[in-house]
Amino acid sequence: MTFKPTGRRRLLALSAAALAAPALARTARADEPVQLLSHRYPALEFYAKKLTTAVPGTTVDARLMPSGQAAQLERIALSSGASTPDVLWVNSTTVTSFAKSGWLEPLDALWDRHREEFHLDDINPASLRGCSYEGHLYAMPITTNVLLYAYRADLLEAQHLAPPASWDDSVTLAQALNTPRRSGTTISLKWDMPPYELQSVLNTVGDGWFDKDWHPRFAGPRDIAAIALYERLTRFAVPGFTAQSNDENTVNFAQDIAATGQQWATRCAAMDKPETSRVVGRIQWTVPPGGKQAMTTDAYAINRRTEKDKDALFRLLAQALSETNQREAASLCVPPRRTVLRDPDIQARLRWYPAVSRALDVAEPLPALAEFNEVAELATKRMVQAIVGQMPVQDAMSAASREVTDLLTARGYYKS
Repeated sequence: MTFKPTGRRRLLALSAAALAAPALARTARADEPVQLLSHRYPALEFYAKKLTTAVPGTTVDARLMPSGQAAQLERIALSSGASTPDVLWVNSTTVTSFAKSGWLEPLDALWDRHREEFHLDDINPASLRGCSYEGHLYAMPITTNVLLYAYRADLLEAQHLAPPASWDDSVTLAQALNTPRRSGTTISLKWDMPPYELQSVLNTVGDGWFDKDWHPRFAGPRDIAAIALYERLTRFAVPGFTAQSNDENTVNFAQDIAATGQQWATRCAAMDKPETSRVVGRIQWTVPPGGKQAMTTDAYAINRRTEKDKDALFRLLAQALSETNQREAASLCVPPRRTVLRDPDIQARLRWYPAVSRALDVAEPLPALAEFNEVAELATKRMVQAIVGQMPVQDAMSAASREVTDLLTARGYYKS
């Protein structure tokens, strides 16, 4: 496997090449390497390396880069009709957009053909939902991430308090634990975080994002109540929460700056590292109040226009994502295989895994709407304006509903 440099200059060069349709449309020889284009972080690097030895005699040429660059280059290549990359990284949001555009090979038949050989029934259904669009599977799940509710067990015990059973309880708990030296909760509303941060409260206190026909529910009384509740929660949050994301939240917990809050499963290990954490062993995790919280799946998909044998590509992915490999990568990411996630030895070693297992049973991906990135940008901008007091909650939610309705009407979602 080769890893190619992917700085801005190289990305521009690759993008220019991707726009050259004749070059991309050339016939690929059977003996040419499988071309993989992927986001990079330790877990994805691990699996990219595993692909090189998954099938003897098969060479993989991997280009790994930051997520935004990878998604941009994939979109340019696929929209131009390119036959490469043969295999590409997708997540729960991009898979819907790419599948709707007809760029990905449906995997239903291949999955059924190889179900027994590769023990595919072991894959967590929640992970598969994050790889599906309109009832069809379009990608092989690599890693799963899910939001947990993290809390300082020692502080709750000292005040004879329990983890929250509802989002109203979470506000009461954050207030009880809020002190001048430590905030009651940590919240992340920076950049693309609001859809994930707000999903559980919208789905449980509220009625969710949409009805079955993709009409927004934002202006309804329950969704208005959900955002009003979050506004109350922010009164006990670490200051500056609109500029905080995963990294800042990790610091807030590890440096004893916050007592509760949602936390991605991939950040749990950092809580028990003595070199970076002041709260080793003192944080516990459970399912966010009411469940239905955000999850996301990183996955590999097959380019529908690849000239490689698609059955061979599927087998390559299935071999790389074996139970053996997922056990080896358990400390890097949440494994999609239930036998790994629920293994008693692994759960004892990675003490947040029992909570992860419970959380995945009730988690939900963000809505499988191809335009959801655009929708979320419009809707959550208004929600955040309500949360920070820039607009009355009802006015903000009504504006969000109108703007999203206008967008989806223009895209042909509603029939008169």
